[in-house]
Amino acid sequence: MPVSEMNRYKVALVGNPNVGKSVIFGLLTGKYVTVSNYPGTTVEVSRGVCNGLDGGVEVVDTPGANSLIPLSEDESVARDMLLEECKKHVVQVVDAKNLRRGLLITTQLAEMGLPVVITLNMWDELLDRGMNIDVNVLQEKLRLPIIKTIATHRVGVSALFSSIPNAKVPNLYVDYGNFIEEGISKIEKILQGNTTVNERALAIMLLSGDSALEEKLRKKLSDHALDEVQSIRNNIQAHFGSPLSYVINIKRANYVDAVVEAVTSNLKKEKETHPVLRKIFFYFLMPAASFFMGYKLMALLMYLISSRLPPGSVFASLLPFVVGGISSIWFSLHLYVKEYKAKSTIAGILGSITMHPVAAFPLLVIILWTVYKLVGEFGAGTCVEFFEEKVFGRSLIPSGGFDVSIYIPFVQKSYVVTHVNFQGFNYYLGLLAQKLVDKDNIIFELFLNEQSGLIRVGLTYAIAIVFPIVGFFFLAFGIMEDSGYLPRLAVMVDKIFKRIGLNGKAVLPMVLGLGCDTMATLTTRILNTKKERIIATLLLALAIPCSAQLGVISSVLGRVSGIYFAIYVFVICTQLLLVGYLSSKVLPGAPSDFLMEIPPFRMPKLSNIFIKTFYRIHWFLKEAVPLFMLGTLALFVATKAGLLSFVERMGAPITRNFLGLPEETTHGFILGFLRRDYGAVSIFKTLEEKGGSAGIDPKQLLVSLVVITLFIPCLANFLVMIKEQGAKNAFLMFAFIFPYSVLVGGILRVILQQFS
Repeated sequence: MPVSEMNRYKVALVGNPNVGKSVIFGLLTGKYVTVSNYPGTTVEVSRGVCNGLDGGVEVVDTPGANSLIPLSEDESVARDMLLEECKKHVVQVVDAKNLRRGLLITTQLAEMGLPVVITLNMWDELLDRGMNIDVNVLQEKLRLPIIKTIATHRVGVSALFSSIPNAKVPNLYVDYGNFIEEGISKIEKILQGNTTVNERALAIMLLSGDSALEEKLRKKLSDHALDEVQSIRNNIQAHFGSPLSYVINIKRANYVDAVVEAVTSNLKKEKETHPVLRKIFFYFLMPAASFFMGYKLMALLMYLISSRLPPGSVFASLLPFVVGGISSIWFSLHLYVKEYKAKSTIAGILGSITMHPVAAFPLLVIILWTVYKLVGEFGAGTCVEFFEEKVFGRSLIPSGGFDVSIYIPFVQKSYVVTHVNFQGFNYYLGLLAQKLVDKDNIIFELFLNEQSGLIRVGLTYAIAIVFPIVGFFFLAFGIMEDSGYLPRLAVMVDKIFKRIGLNGKAVLPMVLGLGCDTMATLTTRILNTKKERIIATLLLALAIPCSAQLGVISSVLGRVSGIYFAIYVFVICTQLLLVGYLSSKVLPGAPSDFLMEIPPFRMPKLSNIFIKTFYRIHWFLKEAVPLFMLGTLALFVATKAGLLSFVERMGAPITRNFLGLPEETTHGFILGFLRRDYGAVSIFKTLEEKGGSAGIDPKQLLVSLVVITLFIPCLANFLVMIKEQGAKNAFLMFAFIFPYSVLVGGILRVILQQFS
């Protein structure tokens, strides 16, 4: 029986981002869920069935939202799902530490007239902060079930489960003042009979300037009615100096503040009389004083024993500085721990350091170095080599050919063959086996050709190359995510990213791009506006090398000179900032606000990380493997049609005359369209052969590696760009990246020729 016929209602999980909705969704539905895009969007929505509720209830995990008056595509989808016509009970997941932020959404659910159950999740972290919520008082005020939960430890889940059928409409009513209330009443009369939720909620959304809702209502209301709504909004706006959306939010926030103040207690608030002076003392004066004391004491000691030291001893002159530095660091750490003794746990200290204006950056370098060692060297090196040589090289695809004839007896005795009357099956199976053994036919080349075969290239690239890289990157990403480090990283880079038309949230796809650009392009969906998604997709395709390519380039340039690798990094980072800045000025659209919760730094739970990693790998393989196979098939057709040979001949003069590279390197650039690291290796080998006994020319190597990094994205990434941004935008990016990468390479060649 379809899920829609199993029950009288659905359950919608609603809440702010990072409050544990997905964990509770998994506990309610188990592991059998479906993930699909919400119609007309790129936002993915998870659905499952909770069999223990009323014979089977569909549970929908809505995207995280800070408001039901949407500012992003995620929030728009969450709001639209609540406006659907089917009856639903809402389970609102609230971070117990941020009750105010959760109750802002509760007021909107109350205005919609939806029955709600509230779960105060992360209750343990609330207590750790020395805070408390009087749940009985809050429950009495709201008149609905409120459950305390710690979802990661399954605490309170049974009580939540049993309370869902008893969901009730929250007893909340915000008075927005005479002018706004009068306008709400007028709009309610216009909307009467055309809504699936209370007209009051839609009236408030329309007064707040919800243009997306207006477009949806055009199907139900006449143009005259919508013009009347616009007139009402303009008349009310004339009475206020601030936008109506701001006035409404302030009224709602004041109401919620009164509720929060009535139910919370034991709040630990730091009262700083002079915060600026305190920071100057804490970050500068105290370390300087401790350095001075250590230096002077050691200098005095060295003076007393100077007669026993050789004249002009370097040891004697350096030791006071060393001791002064050590004492400065020790006193700073001692003061830091004393100042924040409430955060004296390891997680608390790390959480403080990651937000420190100075100490956060050395920690960032250490974390990125660790991630690179795990993903770039172990994942992209050791594991990829194992899969390529041991699994796909010897076991799955023997070097002597792929003789499937040995498997034919097993296939012939299988259930399908013996129970399905398929005339001539054995004949066609034997014919296929013969074709796969014979290397001089189109079937063998289609599947097993080393340059464009579906198995040799497509499947090998997807499983043997991308799978281990993505797997280890998702593992590292899960640790950073669950520990609370990623939001801190987003805050650190927000100011830089604003210069290129993005905000701190864009650091997530950019960091993922260092693992695999194809996967990272899929995650640009989290950005709020279309402009931001286009800029992020362009920068990923242009200037973010995947871990496989970066591993090859760092290894190759490291063998030549560390200076050349530094120049390479400088050029790529410069182009990233330059193109991002120009794109932010050229592309239409306003920047979005950066709203991100900074959760407490916590020790990640390994079981949660492994589960997340498993489902993310499953999602990636489902999304990307078909694209790899499709791209390989397109490459095979282009190769057989002579298109690649034609492109190689056409590009040879540009490679030779403008970039100053051997014509043979053109093949490496084309190969990079299939696999970026193979392209880099091919160019390196070509330059090595051309160099002969004189050795490789480092300037040519640097130019070629810069160009192939900035060059057109790999085929799988390009197909994902088409899927996410549409064919028009993808081809426009392609048309820009190709000449731009060559232009940068030519300019770099001219500059390098000026230096010996």
